[in-house]
Order: sequence, then structure tokens, then C-alpha cells
Amino acid sequence: MSKSKATNIVRMDWLSNRTPSGRRSATKARKLAQYFALGRGREKEQEQRSPRGQWLDQAGRPCSHEEVLQWVRQQGMSHEMTYQFILSVKDTQLTEEAFNQAMAAGGPLFNEWRLIAHDDSRYPHAHALAFGNQPVQIKSEAFQSWWRAVRQALEREQASAQEMQQEAALEQTKAAALQQGAGLEHEDAAGKPPRSNQVLQEANHDQQQNALEQDGATLGQAAHLGDQLEAESAEPTLEYTPAPSWGMEL
Repeated sequence: MSKSKATNIVRMDWLSNRTPSGRRSATKARKLAQYFALGRGREKEQEQRSPRGQWLDQAGRPCSHEEVLQWVRQQGMSHEMTYQFILSVKDTQLTEEAFNQAMAAGGPLFNEWRLIAHDDSRYPHAHALAFGNQPVQIKSEAFQSWWRAVRQALEREQASAQEMQQEAALEQTKAAALQQGAGLEHEDAAGKPPRSNQVLQEANHDQQQNALEQDGATLGQAAHLGDQLEAESAEPTLEYTPAPSWGMEL
């Protein structure tokens, strides 16, 4: 299916936890964690900012940024590889818990991670870090099964969020109609001429205007989501050449 019709994105990349001389190092992984939580810039600049989101572990428990940095150092020094993930869906804002549940749906291939969702950018998405001792074979059945499970879980989370959003919009419409009805009853009681047709016309106009605005936002999101995810996939100041990343769109 073409990228324009993709409804969710699951991407993975990995890097070696070794210096050019072969010494163990967690520096690159630490820089990724810093960027995911605090954005771009020098460390002193990052430390002056509030976190961009809440870190969660694989069980959904909240973690402080300091706890994540300590975990990253321990894991980076004891594992050969750092895996980084990006998860996103179109047209829907998911919580960090929803992204984390989708990640967990993949099963035991990656059994420990830290995930953070970003909602301070135009298109919400989530990053995750995990560790292992070898590059992932993306054509293997194990990885393909993991990827399909995460993608399907994102679809379910997306559908659930959209249903909740539609229910909330319907409740708002009902509340507005009741309020308008109460106003009409008050005018009738006061002997004023009815305004029912005018009220309905105004309501229809507002709904049409909102629909046009939403359509415009959706088109803009579809056009620019890929560009943002490319920019968000890794911190450009990291001095390494990453292995090929795999953008697997539905």
C-alpha cells in the first residue's frame, strides 16, 4: 500500500555500543535518551527544559528521566546494540499508555524498553529504546511477527481513540442542542418570535465549517507526517552512521 494510504508507522534502527577503537560505550544511547526527553541542543540547554513527555517502562510504570539515563547506561555498557523505535498513527492523538500497549503487543522479542510519547509537535508519536547483542534480522519470522503485532495493536488503539473522540463530539453537539432548545423555550415563554430555523442554520453552518477545517488539517498531516518522522528518527549530532532503518507502513 502506498505511503499516502498508510494509517500507522513502525520504524526501527540500531547502533553499536562501541567506540571506533572497540571500547564499550553508552554515550550514543544516552544522547538519544536526552534528545527524546529534552529535545535538541547542548546538554546544558536541555537541562533547563521540562521533559517533553512521561517515560514509561515495558510494564507501563512511569520513570523519571534520571532513572531512564541510569538504565540506559547500565544496558548500554552490558549490551552490544541499542535499538531505537518510532511509532505513530495518522489523524489520531494517542496517549503514552496507548503507544506503550502497542509496543507490548509485539511479545518477547524486545522484552524491556523505555518509551516516551511526544505531543508537543504537530504530529504526536512515540520513541522507544531497547538493547540487545546483535543486529535484528528484519526478514526473520520473529521480527515480522513482532512488527505485525505492533502494527495491529496501533490500529486497535487508533480505532478506540477515534471512537472516543466521536463520542465526545456527539455529546458536545447534544449539549449545544439542549442549550439552544432551552433558549428557544425561554423566548417562547417571553412572547418572542421563534428562532428555530435560524438556530438550525447557524448550527449547520458551524458543523460545515468545522468539517472543512478538519479536512484541511488531515490533508496537511498526511503531506507532512513522513517529513517529521524522518527528522525525529535520530539526533543528527550523534557521530555515527546508522544501519538502515525500516519504515514499515500499512
